[in-house]
Amino acid sequence: MDLRLQFTVDERGLMMENAGSDFHGQFYGKVTPIVIEKLGDLLLAQEVINHSYPFDWRTKKPIIWRAVPQWFASVSDFRQEILDEIDKTTFHPTWGKTRLYNMIRDRGDWVISRQRAWGVPLPIFYAEDGTAIMTKEVTDHVADLFQEHGSIIWWQKEAKELLPEGFTHPGSPNGVFTKETDIMDVWFDSGSSWNGVIECS
Repeated sequence: MDLRLQFTVDERGLMMENAGSDFHGQFYGKVTPIVIEKLGDLLLAQEVINHSYPFDWRTKKPIIWRAVPQWFASVSDFRQEILDEIDKTTFHPTWGKTRLYNMIRDRGDWVISRQRAWGVPLPIFYAEDGTAIMTKEVTDHVADLFQEHGSIIWWQKEAKELLPEGFTHPGSPNGVFTKETDIMDVWFDSGSSWNGVIECS
């Protein structure tokens, strides 16, 4: 059975076209009465209740859970290497060893993308056909730009200006590219920063 995720609410909170013509373009919080009206006699009962609801801790506004594409990092290729290093390490307090070992052993793929207006950008570009571009050539070029101008350049320049000069891709016959707008999870950023310090020393 093909149970693909359906995205019915966009990043502005508006119902998308696949939600149906009665809902398309409307703010998600305004469609409940329309849904109730459409269901009509199919409803067994209807009442208003008080219940707890998730709020964003920064904006103090209500949130909804949306299914959205994300970037993941897999640890499966080096999980055993990490576990072996944990085994060689002396922990104080000792219970920390078991806790960390179990956490690494049981960890699935790590969601490393975040939808925020600030942070370290994910250096990913997209071709016209939607293909993600993450080559060493491109990543190294972006790293050089960050080294010279700071990561703020990602937000100041268009995708074409951030790519290596003369860069082409079969998925962009017209030479049009877009850049990722998600940022890196701060724990991924801070957890890997030590490596940059060592390499630059």
